[in-house]
Amino acid sequence: METLSIGGLPNYVLDLARALAESGAAVAVAHGSAELPGHLDLSGVTLLPLPLDRPRDASSAMRAWAPDVIHVHLCSHLPLLAQIEAVGVPLVRSFHDYTSMCLRRGRRRFPGDRCQRALSRSCVMFGCALGAAAPGSRLPGFKSIGAKLLERDAYRRFEAAVVGSRYMQATLISNGFAPDRVTLVPYFSRFDACAGGASAMDPRPPGVPGVDRPLSLLFSGQAVAGKGLKVLVRALAGLEGAWRLTTVSAGPDLAPAQALAQRLGMADRIEFKGWLPQTALAGLYRSADLLVIPSVWDDPGPLVGLEALSMETPVLGFPVGGIPDYAIEGRTGFLAESVSVASLRAGLRRAMAAGAGLGEMGRQGRLLVAEVHGRDRHVERIRAVYEAALRSRAVHAGQPARQPAAAWQ
Repeated sequence: METLSIGGLPNYVLDLARALAESGAAVAVAHGSAELPGHLDLSGVTLLPLPLDRPRDASSAMRAWAPDVIHVHLCSHLPLLAQIEAVGVPLVRSFHDYTSMCLRRGRRRFPGDRCQRALSRSCVMFGCALGAAAPGSRLPGFKSIGAKLLERDAYRRFEAAVVGSRYMQATLISNGFAPDRVTLVPYFSRFDACAGGASAMDPRPPGVPGVDRPLSLLFSGQAVAGKGLKVLVRALAGLEGAWRLTTVSAGPDLAPAQALAQRLGMADRIEFKGWLPQTALAGLYRSADLLVIPSVWDDPGPLVGLEALSMETPVLGFPVGGIPDYAIEGRTGFLAESVSVASLRAGLRRAMAAGAGLGEMGRQGRLLVAEVHGRDRHVERIRAVYEAALRSRAVHAGQPARQPAAAWQ
Protein backbone atom coordinates (compact mmCIF):
# COMPACT_ATOMS: atom_id res chain seq x y z
CA MET A 1 0.00 0.00 0.00
CA GLU A 2 1.10 3.55 -0.59
CA THR A 3 -0.07 4.56 2.86
CA LEU A 4 -1.54 3.05 6.02
CA SER A 5 -3.84 5.79 7.25
CA ILE A 6 -7.44 6.07 8.44
CA GLY A 7 -10.51 4.20 7.25
CA GLY A 8 -11.47 0.57 6.84
CA LEU A 9 -8.84 -0.36 4.23
CA PRO A 10 -5.75 -0.23 6.50
CA ASN A 11 -7.60 -2.26 9.14
CA TYR A 12 -8.54 -4.87 6.54
CA VAL A 13 -4.99 -5.12 5.17
CA LEU A 14 -3.55 -5.60 8.66
CA ASP A 15 -6.25 -8.12 9.62
CA LEU A 16 -5.67 -10.08 6.41
CA ALA A 17 -1.91 -10.13 7.03
CA ARG A 18 -2.50 -11.57 10.51
CA ALA A 19 -4.97 -14.14 9.18
CA LEU A 20 -2.60 -15.26 6.41
CA ALA A 21 0.27 -15.54 8.90
CA GLU A 22 -1.91 -17.69 11.15
CA SER A 23 -2.61 -19.93 8.16
CA GLY A 24 1.11 -20.56 7.72
CA ALA A 25 2.15 -17.90 5.20
CA ALA A 26 5.06 -15.52 5.69
CA VAL A 27 3.62 -12.03 5.16
CA ALA A 28 5.02 -8.51 5.17
CA VAL A 29 2.88 -5.39 4.82
CA ALA A 30 4.81 -2.90 2.71
CA HIS A 31 3.76 0.74 2.93
CA GLY A 32 4.96 4.23 2.15
CA SER A 33 3.66 5.99 5.26
CA ALA A 34 6.08 8.31 7.02
CA GLU A 35 4.01 8.00 10.21
CA LEU A 36 1.43 5.42 11.27
CA PRO A 37 -1.81 6.42 13.05
CA GLY A 38 -1.92 5.39 16.69
CA HIS A 39 -5.32 3.71 16.41
CA LEU A 40 -4.06 1.02 14.00
CA ASP A 41 -3.60 -2.46 15.48
CA LEU A 42 -0.12 -3.47 14.31
CA SER A 43 0.21 -6.51 16.56
CA GLY A 44 1.46 -9.66 14.86
CA VAL A 45 2.25 -7.87 11.59
CA THR A 46 5.65 -7.54 9.91
CA LEU A 47 5.95 -4.07 8.38
CA LEU A 48 8.16 -3.23 5.42
CA PRO A 49 8.52 0.55 4.94
CA LEU A 50 9.08 1.63 1.35
CA PRO A 51 10.75 4.90 0.25
CA LEU A 52 8.27 6.10 -2.36
CA ASP A 53 10.64 8.87 -3.44
CA ARG A 54 13.25 6.22 -4.29
CA PRO A 55 11.43 3.52 -6.31
CA ARG A 56 14.62 1.54 -6.99
CA ASP A 57 15.33 1.31 -3.27
CA ALA A 58 11.74 0.18 -2.78
CA SER A 59 12.32 -2.50 -5.41
CA SER A 60 15.45 -3.63 -3.58
CA ALA A 61 13.46 -3.96 -0.35
CA MET A 62 10.86 -6.09 -2.13
CA ARG A 63 13.48 -8.32 -3.72
CA ALA A 64 15.22 -8.76 -0.37
CA TRP A 65 11.97 -10.02 1.11
CA ALA A 66 11.85 -12.57 -1.75
CA PRO A 67 8.08 -12.98 -2.01
CA ASP A 68 6.40 -15.73 -4.00
CA VAL A 69 3.43 -13.44 -4.67
CA ILE A 70 2.97 -9.68 -4.46
CA HIS A 71 -0.55 -8.62 -3.45
CA VAL A 72 -1.18 -4.92 -4.07
CA HIS A 73 -4.04 -3.19 -2.26
CA LEU A 74 -3.50 0.43 -3.29
CA CYS A 75 -0.83 1.95 -5.49
CA SER A 76 -1.14 4.75 -8.05
CA HIS A 77 2.56 5.59 -7.91
CA LEU A 78 3.61 4.67 -11.47
CA PRO A 79 7.39 4.42 -10.83
CA LEU A 80 6.73 2.11 -7.87
CA LEU A 81 4.20 0.12 -9.88
CA ALA A 82 6.82 -0.40 -12.58
CA GLN A 83 9.27 -1.65 -9.97
CA ILE A 84 6.63 -4.04 -8.61
CA GLU A 85 6.14 -5.53 -12.07
CA ALA A 86 9.92 -5.82 -12.47
CA VAL A 87 10.29 -8.05 -9.39
CA GLY A 88 9.19 -10.92 -11.61
CA VAL A 89 6.73 -12.77 -9.38
CA PRO A 90 2.97 -13.37 -9.79
CA LEU A 91 0.94 -10.25 -9.07
CA VAL A 92 -2.49 -9.88 -7.46
CA ARG A 93 -4.43 -6.66 -6.97
CA SER A 94 -7.38 -6.16 -4.62
CA PHE A 95 -9.61 -3.29 -5.70
CA HIS A 96 -11.13 -1.54 -2.71
CA ASP A 97 -11.93 1.71 -4.52
CA TYR A 98 -11.87 3.32 -7.97
CA THR A 99 -8.48 5.00 -7.73
CA SER A 100 -7.05 3.05 -10.66
CA MET A 101 -10.17 3.47 -12.82
CA CYS A 102 -11.17 7.10 -12.28
CA LEU A 103 -9.43 10.45 -12.43
CA ARG A 104 -11.53 11.59 -9.47
CA ARG A 105 -11.16 8.35 -7.48
CA GLY A 106 -14.79 8.28 -6.34
CA ARG A 107 -16.47 8.44 -9.77
CA ARG A 108 -18.16 11.67 -8.64
CA ARG A 109 -17.83 15.01 -10.49
CA PHE A 110 -20.36 16.90 -8.38
CA PRO A 111 -22.74 16.22 -5.44
CA GLY A 112 -25.22 13.53 -6.40
CA ASP A 113 -23.18 12.24 -9.33
CA ARG A 114 -22.64 8.48 -9.65
CA CYS A 115 -20.66 7.98 -12.84
CA GLN A 116 -20.98 4.53 -14.42
CA ARG A 117 -18.60 5.04 -17.36
CA ALA A 118 -15.43 3.02 -17.85
CA LEU A 119 -12.19 5.00 -17.79
CA SER A 120 -11.33 6.38 -21.22
CA ARG A 121 -9.92 9.48 -22.85
CA SER A 122 -13.49 10.78 -23.11
CA CYS A 123 -13.34 11.40 -19.33
CA VAL A 124 -11.46 14.60 -20.12
CA MET A 125 -14.54 15.91 -21.95
CA PHE A 126 -16.53 15.72 -18.71
CA GLY A 127 -14.04 17.91 -16.83
CA CYS A 128 -12.67 15.05 -14.76
CA ALA A 129 -9.06 16.01 -15.52
CA LEU A 130 -9.48 19.21 -13.48
CA GLY A 131 -8.20 18.93 -9.94
CA ALA A 132 -7.56 21.00 -6.87
CA ALA A 133 -5.22 23.96 -7.14
CA ALA A 134 -1.63 23.50 -6.04
CA PRO A 135 -0.67 25.15 -2.72
CA GLY A 136 -0.32 28.88 -3.26
CA SER A 137 -2.03 28.81 -6.66
CA ARG A 138 -5.51 29.83 -7.76
CA LEU A 139 -5.37 27.86 -10.98
CA PRO A 140 -6.88 24.37 -11.05
CA GLY A 141 -4.57 21.42 -11.23
CA PHE A 142 -4.69 18.90 -14.05
CA LYS A 143 -4.69 15.12 -13.87
CA SER A 144 -3.17 13.08 -16.66
CA ILE A 145 -5.60 10.73 -18.38
CA GLY A 146 -2.63 9.08 -20.05
CA ALA A 147 -1.02 8.26 -16.71
CA LYS A 148 -4.28 6.91 -15.32
CA LEU A 149 -4.79 4.68 -18.36
CA LEU A 150 -1.24 3.36 -17.92
CA GLU A 151 -2.04 2.59 -14.29
CA ARG A 152 -5.23 0.70 -15.12
CA ASP A 153 -3.56 -1.19 -17.96
CA ALA A 154 -0.72 -2.25 -15.67
CA TYR A 155 -3.23 -3.84 -13.32
CA ARG A 156 -4.99 -5.55 -16.22
CA ARG A 157 -1.69 -7.36 -16.83
CA PHE A 158 -1.68 -8.79 -13.30
CA GLU A 159 -2.41 -12.49 -12.94
CA ALA A 160 -5.45 -11.86 -10.76
CA ALA A 161 -7.82 -9.19 -9.47
CA VAL A 162 -9.81 -9.52 -6.25
CA VAL A 163 -13.01 -7.62 -5.41
CA GLY A 164 -15.19 -7.64 -2.32
CA SER A 165 -18.61 -6.93 -3.85
CA ARG A 166 -20.70 -7.70 -6.91
CA TYR A 167 -20.68 -4.04 -7.89
CA MET A 168 -16.87 -3.92 -7.99
CA GLN A 169 -16.79 -7.13 -9.99
CA ALA A 170 -19.01 -5.54 -12.67
CA THR A 171 -16.95 -2.34 -12.59
CA LEU A 172 -13.68 -4.14 -13.30
CA ILE A 173 -15.18 -6.15 -16.14
CA SER A 174 -16.58 -2.96 -17.70
CA ASN A 175 -13.04 -1.57 -17.53
CA GLY A 176 -11.65 -4.36 -19.66
CA PHE A 177 -10.45 -6.79 -16.99
CA ALA A 178 -10.73 -10.41 -18.13
CA PRO A 179 -13.74 -11.92 -16.29
CA ASP A 180 -11.84 -15.14 -15.53
CA ARG A 181 -9.16 -13.12 -13.72
CA VAL A 182 -11.61 -11.25 -11.48
CA THR A 183 -12.49 -13.15 -8.30
CA LEU A 184 -15.21 -12.11 -5.86
CA VAL A 185 -14.02 -12.70 -2.30
CA PRO A 186 -16.52 -11.21 0.19
CA TYR A 187 -14.86 -9.18 2.94
CA PHE A 188 -14.63 -10.45 6.49
CA SER A 189 -15.15 -8.58 9.73
CA ARG A 190 -12.44 -7.98 12.29
CA PHE A 191 -15.09 -9.03 14.83
CA ASP A 192 -15.39 -12.39 13.08
CA ALA A 193 -14.98 -14.28 16.38
CA CYS A 194 -18.16 -12.68 17.67
CA ALA A 195 -20.05 -13.46 14.46
CA GLY A 196 -19.01 -17.10 14.65
CA GLY A 197 -19.90 -17.42 18.31
CA ALA A 198 -16.31 -17.99 19.39
CA SER A 199 -16.21 -14.82 21.48
CA ALA A 200 -18.76 -13.69 24.03
CA MET A 201 -20.58 -10.39 23.51
CA ASP A 202 -21.89 -7.99 26.12
CA PRO A 203 -25.65 -8.06 26.75
CA ARG A 204 -27.63 -5.65 24.62
CA PRO A 205 -29.16 -2.61 26.32
CA PRO A 206 -32.51 -3.51 27.92
CA GLY A 207 -35.85 -2.19 26.71
CA VAL A 208 -37.50 -1.76 23.34
CA PRO A 209 -35.68 0.91 21.29
CA GLY A 210 -37.88 3.87 20.44
CA VAL A 211 -40.39 2.82 23.10
CA ASP A 212 -38.69 2.17 26.45
CA ARG A 213 -35.62 4.19 25.55
CA PRO A 214 -34.32 6.31 22.65
CA LEU A 215 -33.36 4.51 19.45
CA SER A 216 -29.54 4.33 19.56
CA LEU A 217 -27.98 5.14 16.17
CA LEU A 218 -24.31 4.85 15.20
CA PHE A 219 -22.25 6.32 12.37
CA SER A 220 -18.65 5.12 11.89
CA GLY A 221 -16.58 6.41 9.00
CA GLN A 222 -14.55 9.25 7.61
CA ALA A 223 -16.11 12.71 7.71
CA VAL A 224 -15.89 13.34 3.97
CA ALA A 225 -18.62 14.29 1.53
CA GLY A 226 -19.01 10.82 0.03
CA LYS A 227 -19.63 9.15 3.39
CA GLY A 228 -22.73 11.28 3.93
CA LEU A 229 -22.44 12.38 7.56
CA LYS A 230 -24.16 15.70 6.83
CA VAL A 231 -26.86 13.84 4.87
CA LEU A 232 -27.54 11.77 7.98
CA VAL A 233 -27.77 14.86 10.18
CA ARG A 234 -30.29 16.42 7.77
CA ALA A 235 -32.34 13.21 7.68
CA LEU A 236 -32.50 13.12 11.46
CA ALA A 237 -33.86 16.68 11.56
CA GLY A 238 -37.29 15.40 10.53
CA LEU A 239 -37.29 12.11 12.44
CA GLU A 240 -40.08 11.84 14.98
CA GLY A 241 -39.67 9.98 18.26
CA ALA A 242 -36.82 9.53 20.71
CA TRP A 243 -33.39 8.83 19.27
CA ARG A 244 -29.71 9.50 19.87
CA LEU A 245 -26.78 9.38 17.44
CA THR A 246 -23.13 8.62 18.17
CA THR A 247 -20.54 9.27 15.46
CA VAL A 248 -17.02 7.85 15.35
CA SER A 249 -15.32 9.99 12.76
CA ALA A 250 -12.66 12.46 11.73
CA GLY A 251 -12.14 14.52 8.61
CA PRO A 252 -12.96 17.80 6.87
CA ASP A 253 -16.76 17.38 7.14
CA LEU A 254 -16.76 16.83 10.89
CA ALA A 255 -16.85 20.48 11.94
CA PRO A 256 -19.52 21.37 9.32
CA ALA A 257 -21.62 18.42 10.52
CA GLN A 258 -21.34 19.62 14.11
CA ALA A 259 -22.31 23.14 13.07
CA LEU A 260 -25.27 21.76 11.11
CA ALA A 261 -26.48 19.79 14.12
CA GLN A 262 -26.23 22.97 16.19
CA ARG A 263 -28.22 25.02 13.67
CA LEU A 264 -30.92 22.36 13.48
CA GLY A 265 -31.24 22.23 17.26
CA MET A 266 -29.99 18.64 17.62
CA ALA A 267 -26.60 19.16 19.24
CA ASP A 268 -27.79 17.61 22.52
CA ARG A 269 -28.88 14.41 20.73
CA ILE A 270 -25.67 13.78 18.78
CA GLU A 271 -22.34 12.81 20.35
CA PHE A 272 -19.32 13.31 18.10
CA LYS A 273 -16.38 11.04 18.93
CA GLY A 274 -13.00 10.73 17.25
CA TRP A 275 -11.34 7.50 16.11
CA LEU A 276 -11.42 4.76 18.73
CA PRO A 277 -9.41 1.58 19.35
CA GLN A 278 -10.97 -1.73 18.38
CA THR A 279 -12.21 -2.70 21.85
CA ALA A 280 -14.04 0.59 22.35
CA LEU A 281 -15.56 0.45 18.87
CA ALA A 282 -16.82 -3.09 19.49
CA GLY A 283 -18.68 -1.85 22.55
CA LEU A 284 -20.33 0.93 20.56
CA TYR A 285 -21.45 -1.48 17.85
CA ARG A 286 -22.97 -3.76 20.48
CA SER A 287 -24.80 -0.99 22.33
CA ALA A 288 -26.24 0.57 19.15
CA ASP A 289 -29.63 -0.44 17.79
CA LEU A 290 -28.77 0.50 14.20
CA LEU A 291 -25.67 1.40 12.21
CA VAL A 292 -26.39 4.00 9.52
CA ILE A 293 -24.21 3.95 6.39
CA PRO A 294 -25.28 7.11 4.50
CA SER A 295 -22.63 6.82 1.75
CA VAL A 296 -23.86 8.80 -1.25
CA TRP A 297 -21.24 7.43 -3.64
CA ASP A 298 -20.85 3.86 -4.88
CA ASP A 299 -18.98 2.73 -1.78
CA PRO A 300 -17.36 -0.50 -3.00
CA GLY A 301 -17.89 -2.48 0.22
CA PRO A 302 -17.77 -0.57 3.51
CA LEU A 303 -16.49 -2.86 6.24
CA VAL A 304 -18.35 -1.01 9.00
CA GLY A 305 -21.55 -2.77 7.97
CA LEU A 306 -19.99 -6.21 8.44
CA GLU A 307 -18.51 -5.13 11.75
CA ALA A 308 -21.91 -4.00 13.02
CA LEU A 309 -23.67 -7.14 11.81
CA SER A 310 -21.01 -9.24 13.55
CA MET A 311 -22.15 -7.64 16.80
CA GLU A 312 -25.85 -8.29 15.95
CA THR A 313 -26.50 -4.66 15.08
CA PRO A 314 -28.63 -4.21 11.93
CA VAL A 315 -27.71 -1.66 9.27
CA LEU A 316 -29.38 1.00 7.14
CA GLY A 317 -27.78 2.22 3.94
CA PHE A 318 -28.33 3.61 0.47
CA PRO A 319 -28.56 1.23 -2.53
CA VAL A 320 -25.05 2.04 -3.74
CA GLY A 321 -21.87 0.08 -4.41
CA GLY A 322 -21.44 -2.99 -2.24
CA ILE A 323 -23.91 -2.02 0.50
CA PRO A 324 -26.84 -4.06 -0.95
CA ASP A 325 -24.72 -7.22 -0.62
CA TYR A 326 -25.40 -7.24 3.12
CA ALA A 327 -28.00 -4.52 3.87
CA ILE A 328 -31.06 -6.61 3.06
CA GLU A 329 -34.41 -4.88 3.61
CA GLY A 330 -36.37 -6.51 6.42
CA ARG A 331 -33.77 -9.21 7.05
CA THR A 332 -30.49 -7.65 8.17
CA GLY A 333 -31.74 -4.08 8.33
CA PHE A 334 -32.99 -1.56 5.82
CA LEU A 335 -32.09 -0.37 2.34
CA ALA A 336 -33.18 3.13 1.38
CA GLU A 337 -35.06 3.34 -1.91
CA SER A 338 -32.89 6.09 -3.38
CA VAL A 339 -29.97 8.35 -2.51
CA SER A 340 -31.72 11.26 -0.84
CA VAL A 341 -32.33 12.80 2.56
CA ALA A 342 -36.03 11.95 2.32
CA SER A 343 -35.34 8.29 1.51
CA LEU A 344 -32.86 7.96 4.37
CA ARG A 345 -35.37 9.54 6.74
CA ALA A 346 -37.98 7.01 5.55
CA GLY A 347 -35.54 4.22 6.36
CA LEU A 348 -34.97 5.67 9.82
CA ARG A 349 -38.73 5.74 10.36
CA ARG A 350 -38.95 2.07 9.41
CA ALA A 351 -36.24 1.33 11.94
CA MET A 352 -38.07 3.35 14.60
CA ALA A 353 -41.26 1.41 13.87
CA ALA A 354 -39.47 -1.97 13.98
CA GLY A 355 -38.84 -1.66 17.69
CA ALA A 356 -38.10 -5.08 19.15
CA GLY A 357 -37.79 -6.51 15.63
CA LEU A 358 -34.38 -4.87 15.32
CA GLY A 359 -32.99 -7.59 17.56
CA GLU A 360 -33.99 -10.37 15.17
CA MET A 361 -32.57 -8.42 12.22
CA GLY A 362 -29.29 -8.18 14.10
CA ARG A 363 -29.26 -11.93 14.71
CA GLN A 364 -29.94 -12.58 11.02
CA GLY A 365 -27.12 -10.22 10.18
CA ARG A 366 -24.71 -12.11 12.41
CA LEU A 367 -25.68 -15.38 10.70
CA LEU A 368 -25.09 -13.81 7.28
CA VAL A 369 -21.61 -12.70 8.33
CA ALA A 370 -20.81 -16.15 9.73
CA GLU A 371 -22.01 -17.90 6.56
CA VAL A 372 -20.72 -15.60 3.82
CA HIS A 373 -18.13 -13.28 5.35
CA GLY A 374 -16.15 -15.64 7.55
CA ARG A 375 -12.47 -14.94 8.15
CA ASP A 376 -11.29 -18.52 7.50
CA ARG A 377 -13.27 -18.76 4.27
CA HIS A 378 -11.87 -15.42 3.13
CA VAL A 379 -8.30 -16.56 3.75
CA GLU A 380 -8.89 -19.85 1.93
CA ARG A 381 -10.15 -18.02 -1.14
CA ILE A 382 -7.30 -15.50 -1.08
CA ARG A 383 -4.76 -18.32 -0.88
CA ALA A 384 -6.55 -20.03 -3.76
CA VAL A 385 -6.11 -16.83 -5.79
CA TYR A 386 -2.38 -16.87 -4.97
CA GLU A 387 -2.07 -20.49 -6.07
CA ALA A 388 -3.92 -19.77 -9.32
CA ALA A 389 -1.63 -16.78 -9.96
CA LEU A 390 1.43 -18.97 -9.43
CA ARG A 391 0.05 -21.56 -11.86
CA SER A 392 -0.73 -18.90 -14.43
CA ARG A 393 2.77 -17.42 -14.25
CA ALA A 394 4.34 -20.89 -14.40
CA VAL A 395 2.32 -21.84 -17.47
CA HIS A 396 3.48 -18.75 -19.31
CA ALA A 397 7.07 -19.38 -18.25
CA GLY A 398 6.91 -23.12 -19.02
CA GLN A 399 7.84 -24.01 -15.42
CA PRO A 400 6.19 -26.16 -12.72
CA ALA A 401 3.93 -24.20 -10.34
CA ARG A 402 4.95 -23.58 -6.72
CA GLN A 403 2.85 -23.24 -3.59
CA PRO A 404 3.02 -19.72 -2.09
CA ALA A 405 5.13 -19.56 1.06
CA ALA A 406 5.61 -15.83 1.30
CA ALA A 407 3.27 -13.05 0.29
CA TRP A 408 3.97 -9.33 0.16
CA GLN A 409 0.93 -7.16 0.83
